[in-house]
Amino acid sequence: MEGGTLFNPGFLGSSFPWWVGQIPDDSTWRDNIHSGKYDDKNSIPGWGRRYKVRIIGLHDQGEDTIPSDQLPWAQVMYPVTAGGGQAGAKQTPQIRQGNMVFGFFLDGQERQVPVIMGILGNNSQTTLSQKNSTVDNSVTDTQPGSIAKSGYSDGTKEKEGSARETPPDSDLGVTQPPPGQSGATNENADGVHQTTAADTKRQAKCEEKVVLLKPDPDQLVQSALKGIQTAIDNLVKKIDSYLQALQSYIDAVSNVVDEIQRIINDIACEIAKYMKIIFDKIMEYVMKELNKGLNAVVAALPSSQRYQFADMKQVLTELILCLYNKMMEGLCEKIEGALTDAINPEQLEQDVLDAIENNDPIVGCPTNPIVPMCYAESITAQVIASSQGEIDSANNNLIDNLNAYLEDMNEMLAGIEGYISDIQNLIPDISGSLTSALSFTNIKLNVFGCELTPNVAVSDIYTFCSGGDSTPPAATPSEKSVADGVETQPAAPAPPSEPYVEPTKAEPTLEHNPEDKRVEAGLPYVGRNVGPIAPFSGI
Repeated sequence: MEGGTLFNPGFLGSSFPWWVGQIPDDSTWRDNIHSGKYDDKNSIPGWGRRYKVRIIGLHDQGEDTIPSDQLPWAQVMYPVTAGGGQAGAKQTPQIRQGNMVFGFFLDGQERQVPVIMGILGNNSQTTLSQKNSTVDNSVTDTQPGSIAKSGYSDGTKEKEGSARETPPDSDLGVTQPPPGQSGATNENADGVHQTTAADTKRQAKCEEKVVLLKPDPDQLVQSALKGIQTAIDNLVKKIDSYLQALQSYIDAVSNVVDEIQRIINDIACEIAKYMKIIFDKIMEYVMKELNKGLNAVVAALPSSQRYQFADMKQVLTELILCLYNKMMEGLCEKIEGALTDAINPEQLEQDVLDAIENNDPIVGCPTNPIVPMCYAESITAQVIASSQGEIDSANNNLIDNLNAYLEDMNEMLAGIEGYISDIQNLIPDISGSLTSALSFTNIKLNVFGCELTPNVAVSDIYTFCSGGDSTPPAATPSEKSVADGVETQPAAPAPPSEPYVEPTKAEPTLEHNPEDKRVEAGLPYVGRNVGPIAPFSGI
């Protein structure tokens, strides 16, 4: 039948040559495809998704005869589930440099129009070279070797900007590559089953504690103290991960911290949110004690003057709010100073580096202990102690303003016959106990006397892995411990001030420009390239 009249030698099925090849360095074909979005379809530099391919047995290995940029363009054959592009039915091929592909020649024995039908996956134990054949000619037609190439390998023409490919966390392995082999990527068919840097980062995020504040007014300060402890606990875990990364490969590839001081600053600002709750509680206590004590002052005033004192109380309330809000300025820096002074990150890092230099690694050993509640109480006490002068100054400002008003009121009422009360001596003492301030409850929502006390939330923290959790009773924070610590703990160290920019010693001495003498003499200044300018005559 083959020699009959029905035989058509040009029919594709009569000659179907297969081939196996490798995608070369992408610098020879990447310009055919835009790396990002484009506006005009005519701006596409090439024609569709095409790739250069070095076919084994047809093109030489080592590029001695046929350079990669002279290889034929190969079309891509898509599956029926991908569509052909019409009506929005399309898929993007995931072909990368170094891939082993197979296909057939569309032009039969002419062998000039290759079509890629599929990709051969490499095994996870295959060692992938980080250099392309144009850089490392270890494999030629006469010299055997491995032709396995990494998709992230260095090309002969480097990519620029966002086009540069870097291995994502999901493709970074957690085992150190053998000596002489760079990179630790999981570029293989079964890499999805291997542990990656993304897995370790995800696990760390899964175990990270998230603070859950309790809205109950009776436990708001205790909840804030627990939040401070949780934040510091997260801090020491991140510091431990950073220090372990100096000596452990798995910690190095999954570490997200590049500077200890930066994460201390971030945690300090988080702690500042919980510290504000504590300062607000002290402010509420001061305002409540002041208003309670002023009841005697209001009772001693004539009824015709009491409306004025109501305005005075509003002004005092606004003054208290402004003074305590002003204490929030620089709170992050105060807490950062206290944490830095306690943790001493420079010494911690130096200890690890010394251990590595002395060949005494401490991999797996916790660099920092678990944070107890007493440490959170100590940090809180240091911050309050550093603000104690501001708190006393705020209270004194209140008394001074109130004194000035009542002194005028005394003088006005002194001439009234039968009025002998000295209302100025009725001003209360608002310097109470810090323990009372921290455990102070302003308002209890109890409309009916028979109302049941609402159940308080149990959970203090939340993790994505295990959900909510609570503090054991033995680790419950104590307001009295904070109050005692204010008396015994040193104040938090002041944050370092930013120095002014100064010239270096190598900077030459600046001399007056000769034109400056003309200005001093009242003559017009002739600037460079700007023409004559009249001297400044003032306003």
